[in-house]
Formats: sequence, structure tokens, C-alpha cells
Amino acid sequence: MPWNSPQGGKDDDPWGQKSSNQGPPDLDEVFRNLGKKFGGIFGSGMQRGSSDPKRPYLWLALAAVIAIWGVYDRFGFYTVQQAERGVELRFGKYSQTTTAGLNWHLPFPIERVEIVNIDEVREVTNKTSMLTQDENIVEVSLEAQYRIKSAEDYLFNLRDPDVTVKDAMESAVREIVGKSTIDFVLFEGRGQISSATRELLQGIMDEYGSGVYIQKVNLEKSQPPDPVKAAFTDAIKSREDYDRYIKEAEAYANSILPQARGEAARLLQEASAYRDRVVANSEGEAKRFLKLLGEYEKAPEVTRERLYLEAVESVYANSNKLLMDVEGGNNLIYLPLDQIVRQRSMTGNPATIQDRLSPEVGMNNSQSGLTRPGRGRGDR
Repeated sequence: MPWNSPQGGKDDDPWGQKSSNQGPPDLDEVFRNLGKKFGGIFGSGMQRGSSDPKRPYLWLALAAVIAIWGVYDRFGFYTVQQAERGVELRFGKYSQTTTAGLNWHLPFPIERVEIVNIDEVREVTNKTSMLTQDENIVEVSLEAQYRIKSAEDYLFNLRDPDVTVKDAMESAVREIVGKSTIDFVLFEGRGQISSATRELLQGIMDEYGSGVYIQKVNLEKSQPPDPVKAAFTDAIKSREDYDRYIKEAEAYANSILPQARGEAARLLQEASAYRDRVVANSEGEAKRFLKLLGEYEKAPEVTRERLYLEAVESVYANSNKLLMDVEGGNNLIYLPLDQIVRQRSMTGNPATIQDRLSPEVGMNNSQSGLTRPGRGRGDR
């Protein structure tokens, strides 16, 4: 029923007045009644009709705040931080991407904005079992760190970015591990697997148009399954022993080879010196023989005598005692050359050999002196 329709012969006015069917209600009176109602709500318990000179200013301040908030929120103003990007949507479709600062878009529902942090590093982890090239099972635990390089692609091309990155990372590492041996995965290839997985994962995400940059992939753990871990531990110990023995053998070889090379070089030098010495002596003897041959051809007797004397001198030079058998008698002459030399060195006075001769064995009673038989050339 309309508010101004007659009821029971009276007209009811919702603003507390009775209509006399004389025309439309007074608008000024309507606004005054609304002001009184709101004044009762925000008047802090003050009675209606009370006169407070500060109340108009409070109303103006409150109205200004509400107006500013409404303009800022409802009329499209928004702020983007330095590490963020604003993606504006017009009727749900991508319009543009805004950078840091104060920006404006058409009021809702025409346009709205999605704020995306592009500097935040996001992390996803994955732990799974997979098969190696040599048909061994290995448990691999990976962690991927990524950030957003294109806000619009990140929002519209991926339904769940974390799940997509996780699944793509598992697919990439399965491909890498499937082409590697168990030893490569467990030991020396951990860094190479992480690098190869990151490159392959980045390629997959670029094909999806995800707007994601894979910053790093860490191979946190690679180990055999628990039921066969003991056997792998024994194999690892055997491999360590093998490597240790190899290193010890290499160290021994490195220490003994220089010594052997030095000894070989020394022997070669000694052999070369001996060869040179023998050759030089031989050449000298040959030259001396040729000189003696010329002298011998000129004076054979003199040359033989001189050679004989040189030979005897060389023999007696190294003898300390000399025994001489006198032909035709029983006398044996003993020459103590060592004593003669020693006494001569002590006294420093020359002496004749006859003063130091002493008969030793079988002296003839008929001879009291020393005899020296004549020696002919035929006696030699």
C-alpha cells in the first residue's frame, strides 16, 4: 500500500506528519528530520535540540573523511609499491600493467586491479623416487626457488603456479636422472644435476608462458631406498678403499720415480766419464807407444834398459820391504825400506843404505860385509 494512500479516513505520513492531500511533502522538512535522526545516533548521548557550536565542524570533518575514502576507493585510485606490479582488468580482461607509484583505474565494476609482488622469492619442494640409467632406484629431494618476471602471464597463464612448478621440476629431474648412473646421482654429479634441472625447468615454464623465472634448483638429498641402504654403504666403503689405495700407489710412484730417474742419470754420467777416461788413457798409451817405437828403432839397447829401470822403479815404489837373493852365495839381503823412510823423515839427515842394512837369514860366516854381484845383460 502506498504511504500516501488513505486508510481509515486518515493519511499516515512515515515522516511523522499527517497529509491533508494538499500536495507533495516539503523536502526541507524531510532533510531536517533525517538530520535529527542521524544526530541522535552520532550525538554522543546529547539530547535532541541541544545547541552545541562544535557539532557542525565534527559533521564536516566526518563527511570529508568519508568523501575522500569514497573517492579513493570507489573512483579508482590505488598505490603500487616498488617491488610490486599492478595488473588492471577491464571487464575481467587484461588491460595494462602499472609500475610503482600512485595509479588510477576506472571505478568498479568497469575495472579492477590485481597487485603482484615480483621481487618475492617463492619456494617449492619435491621428494620422489625415480629410476636411473643402470636400472637402480634412487630417492631424490629437490627445492626450486623462483620469482615472477611477468605479472600478467603469472596471473592468467597458470591456474596454480606452485603446483605447476613442482610438477615441471619432477618431470625435468626424472629426465636428467634417467640418463645418469646411480654413482653419478649419488656422488660426483649432484651439482651438474641441479644445473641441468634448472635449465630444463626454465625451458618448460617458458613454453607454458608462465612468467616465472627459475632462480635456483637445489638437489638437497639423493640416496638409495632404505631397504638397500646397507648394501650401498658397503659399496661406498669399498669404493673409498679403492680410491685410497690408488692414491697411495700414486704417491709411492711419485716418490720412487724421481729417485730412480736420478740414479739412472748418475749412472749414465759415471759411465760417460769412465768411457772418456778409458778412451783418453788408451789414446795416451797409443801415443806413448808410438814415441817409444821411434826411440827403440834408433837405440834398441838403451831403450830396453830405460824401460827395465822404469818398470823396476814402479814396482819398488809401492814396496815397504825388499828381499834380495845374492847369486852364488848363502846371503839374503833384507832391505827395511819402511824403517829407512821413517827414520829419514824423523831425523831429516841423509844416510847411506849400507848403514841401515841388517843381515836377516842365512848369513855366511866367511862374509861379514854386503856384496852386490855384478849383473850382466844376459842375467835379465
